[in-house]
Amino acid sequence: MKTLIALALFLTSLSTSAQAADCIEKACIDVYTQDGKIVIEGRKGSGAIEKKAVAPAPAKSRKAVIRKPTAPKPKVTGSSKPKVVTSTRKPVVRKRPTASPISSATSLSDKLVELLPTAGIAYAPSFQPLIKVPVFFWCDIPEVVTKKIEIVGELVEVSLKPTFIWHYGDGTFFATRKAGASFPDGEIRHTYSTPGHYLVELITSWDGDFTVQGVKAHIPGEIKSVSVLPITVVAAPSRFTPPVLFSK
Repeated sequence: MKTLIALALFLTSLSTSAQAADCIEKACIDVYTQDGKIVIEGRKGSGAIEKKAVAPAPAKSRKAVIRKPTAPKPKVTGSSKPKVVTSTRKPVVRKRPTASPISSATSLSDKLVELLPTAGIAYAPSFQPLIKVPVFFWCDIPEVVTKKIEIVGELVEVSLKPTFIWHYGDGTFFATRKAGASFPDGEIRHTYSTPGHYLVELITSWDGDFTVQGVKAHIPGEIKSVSVLPITVVAAPSRFTPPVLFSK
């Protein structure tokens, strides 16, 4: 049993080391869903930072020492006047040592978060639709959403497709990949049998793939958004018309 565990740990370490080595030579891209958003991560390189030799900084800052010239005492001989001798030596100013710059990191990493559109709902007829008459529904979400994003020098193409579930508020629902349309081309339609106020709910679920350097992979997870719209359905007005009698 211990041998099997050790072998599994060894194979796991080999896989992790191979993946890390692979990310050094080319970019590693990961696309997933988190908190209702598309997250794109990219990394490339070893992550090591190459440092050059840095000259040690002085322990204490020293001020330049300037020595004042001293004149020797003049000798007096006879009646001659004393001569003053001055030094012409210049003061010495010491400069501080400068450190060489540090090179930047050899790795790249980035993380991008992409938001998906929220569906807007519409229906026709838009004013007091009648019972026993079809009502057409649609939304403004395209059937395919494609985004091209550049990260750590690589171009990532994300393709997402929505799935729509319509809840009409009277206990019935309809699932489709279509966004719908107005009368007369729309295929998302519903007929109410009872007048009243209803709350139409549209649930949009996203799933898709991403492509990097010609290689396609599925995006794990799922993103859902909910849109709500009230609708009032009325009964057709009825009117009693008495019969008209004609006399000869």
